[in-house]
Amino acid sequence: MKQVIADKLDFLMKVTATRNSTLGRALAFDASHISRIRSGKRNMPSRREFIIPVAAYFARAAHTATQRNALARCICKGKKWPDTAEEATLLIAEWLSDGAKLNYASLSHYLEENDAPVSPAEAEPAIPAATQFFLGNEGKRQCVMRFLTELVASEGPATLLLHSEESMEWLYEKPGFAKQWGLMLATLLQRGSRIVIVHTVARSFEEMVEAVAKWSPLYAIGSIEPYYYPHLRDKVLRRTLFIAKGISAIVSCTTGEAGVNRLNMLIREPVAVQALEQEFNDFLSMCRPLMQVFTPENFLKIIPVLTTFRKGDSGLMQFHITPSLITLPEVVAESFSRRPGCERFAAFQADHKRWLFMRGKAPANPVTDILYLPDIAAVTAGTVPVPLTKMLGLPAIYYTAEEYLLHLEHSLRCMESTQTYRMILPGPDTAHPVAQQPALPSYSIVASRTAGVMLFSTQTPTALFYTREQNMASSFSEYLDGFIQNAAPQEETLAKLRRYMDELRKAMR
Repeated sequence: MKQVIADKLDFLMKVTATRNSTLGRALAFDASHISRIRSGKRNMPSRREFIIPVAAYFARAAHTATQRNALARCICKGKKWPDTAEEATLLIAEWLSDGAKLNYASLSHYLEENDAPVSPAEAEPAIPAATQFFLGNEGKRQCVMRFLTELVASEGPATLLLHSEESMEWLYEKPGFAKQWGLMLATLLQRGSRIVIVHTVARSFEEMVEAVAKWSPLYAIGSIEPYYYPHLRDKVLRRTLFIAKGISAIVSCTTGEAGVNRLNMLIREPVAVQALEQEFNDFLSMCRPLMQVFTPENFLKIIPVLTTFRKGDSGLMQFHITPSLITLPEVVAESFSRRPGCERFAAFQADHKRWLFMRGKAPANPVTDILYLPDIAAVTAGTVPVPLTKMLGLPAIYYTAEEYLLHLEHSLRCMESTQTYRMILPGPDTAHPVAQQPALPSYSIVASRTAGVMLFSTQTPTALFYTREQNMASSFSEYLDGFIQNAAPQEETLAKLRRYMDELRKAMR
């Protein structure tokens, strides 16, 4: 409850541009007390009414159309914001109470005693300043939230031009903010907006993976054009430029690779926004497309990409939660094909194996599967997904315990009978030997140093990314190499796999 109130209070204060000191004065609380409640470090006061005065304050502070639309989208989705302060106070109070019993008598009394409007000094100006300034990572979050909130509230599509070389900590260090950021961008894309983004590929592997996880659902919606700058940058000045064409822009800069983000500017002046658009386009003219993005609508266009892997002269490495399709036995593929709407699966599996892995009847290159075996309970419950089925336009398919066991048995035979297939089984708590972080995947990686890298999320919505950009291909290949170089001997892996299969058989009885 404490963190729920903190997040909701923080949202209300950001939308209305309310400072801790302003709210503190309005409620007769110390500003530091408000700050601790807002951050989740302190509970609501137990001896004083808090929710009702807060709700009444924000019902009056949200007096512009932009603010009210933003609140309505979060608090009363699909409905118009109330016309009166009394109705808005009740709505906000019920939202803040989060299901707890609300003292309606206290609410009525408070509204009768406090019917004066918020003073002009405490309210946001009807017309925001042409340029606003925000400091540090927290300031950048406030700046970005204001930028996106105004775009969402405008209820029309926009064209976003995005590029950032700064550290992405401001986005990832608070998961709740990253989720809110993603929802707002998704809203803009779903109403017809378009994003042109120049990705910075000279990042750590951890930042790349985080970016894949955060951007995958947005790419699956479509209307995103990804680019990258192909030459070295000195990393002395690391700039961010986010632009909504013809509307507003965010500009910031960090000095030095390990520098601190200090000043973020939100600019609404049309002449300045236009100049920044021209600057972005000048930079874009020096960039190249970063990757191909495949969704269910264009997935058959991936065939030339798969043959690139087969024709490459380096081994293929795969990072999954399920065994490779190369080891999927025909009996299991046929079992999947008997599911309603999945009749084409067996044909796809045969084509996938031929396109990606085989030259004739033999594997084109050595294949290494880095496989995180799921919990036995997940297998017996039938919640382990078969990869890429939604990309084919098929319903989601999940292994039965029998099907998963048959697949593992066939993978075991492949390891015992050939030198071209190898499986590595990290434990569920295994940290990557270099990154030193747990690596349980929410995504799959297929990598070759010469052919490039494919990435796709194990969750919906579905999108698959392919790039041959050397920094990304090398980074992901080196990451997977870390598991391979530190893998247990094959006999230990075979023994571990047999033990897992025995446990699965016992659980199936």
